[in-house]
Amino acid sequence: MKTIVTISGGGIIGNYISSKLHNHNIDSLVIEKLSKSNQVKENIRTLTLNQASKKLLDEIGVNVNYAEIKKIFVNDGEGSGKINFSSDEIGSDNLSYVVFFNDLQQALQQKTLERTIFENEIKKIISGEPSKNSEVTLSNNQSILTKFVAGCDGRNSKVAKIGKFKEINNSYNQTAATFTVTVNNLEETSAYQIFSEKGIFAIMPAPKSSGKLTHTVVWSIDNKRLKDADIESYVIDNINYFESKLGTKIKIFSKILSFNLINHHYQSYVSDSMVLIGDAAHSIHPLAGQGINLGFADAQVFCEEIIRGFERSHEPDQKLVLKKYEIKRRSLNLVMLKSMDLFVNTFNSNNLYTKLIRNIGLSSVNKINFLKRLFINHAAGNNKI
Repeated sequence: MKTIVTISGGGIIGNYISSKLHNHNIDSLVIEKLSKSNQVKENIRTLTLNQASKKLLDEIGVNVNYAEIKKIFVNDGEGSGKINFSSDEIGSDNLSYVVFFNDLQQALQQKTLERTIFENEIKKIISGEPSKNSEVTLSNNQSILTKFVAGCDGRNSKVAKIGKFKEINNSYNQTAATFTVTVNNLEETSAYQIFSEKGIFAIMPAPKSSGKLTHTVVWSIDNKRLKDADIESYVIDNINYFESKLGTKIKIFSKILSFNLINHHYQSYVSDSMVLIGDAAHSIHPLAGQGINLGFADAQVFCEEIIRGFERSHEPDQKLVLKKYEIKRRSLNLVMLKSMDLFVNTFNSNNLYTKLIRNIGLSSVNKINFLKRLFINHAAGNNKI
């Protein structure tokens, strides 16, 4: 079997890349370890897409149910600091869009079914010379000749392991809980974020499910607070704090999912014919909901370089194509990761002086229009990330 791009991982980013390349007549194969029928039925986990990411999905004809966010209210729960963002301030209809992870995953998978090999993983990669094909061996011993191997297989990337990429990682020592809720007295198109000693709490509108209006919560909790309680008990016992801050009644509507929070990135994204993209290359704190958008930005640049390479030659320079992708994405991703670490450390601190500084900082930015527009444009994806 022979193809141009072999994609490890049939997730959102891998399937997007395959669809984008297919629209430009560039062959690809997606290798997915799960079966085609392995679908999670309940919608709980959500993703926040900025305008740039949604535009990429629109361009390949993916349309899923989403909730609009027009305003974002950020508050320091331990003080008076606050900052508010509105799409009106940048002359836009919306700031971002909330989708259910499962809905987006399934919509993208449907577009790549004929190009996906299910229930398989990449077992071995033998890279050829830059002008030659590499040989990929699957877990069923099937062999694929390919020019590029794209690792879109998440935090524990098989491609990264095979390629012996050098990883740098760090634990936030936090656990994130996510679940859907019903509320009253909250604006239907507004998102709210509260920084407090009980954790970083974000609540935003979720796509309507069976005609019912729900919201989604992402709550990052310091592990020290979970020593004597499981995550579900902690959520139930402490959610009234945020009800009081928001002036609303919050009723939990779904199961509570949880996961440990870490960040990671690699010293290089490229090795021979192998390249890391999205969560395979980096992961960050969900504080600003930018993880998926960084992944789409990676995928866009990767596809652009592949397409541009084939427009210039039937045998594009493999090394040059991948190096251009790495140069354009790695430094920007690293800046975002370091910025997010700074935000987490600042807003997770119980130091009195740090609390004072963040309160002053939030309120100051809220009063300076050009700084606010800079933040808003960045969150909406109008600035390159």
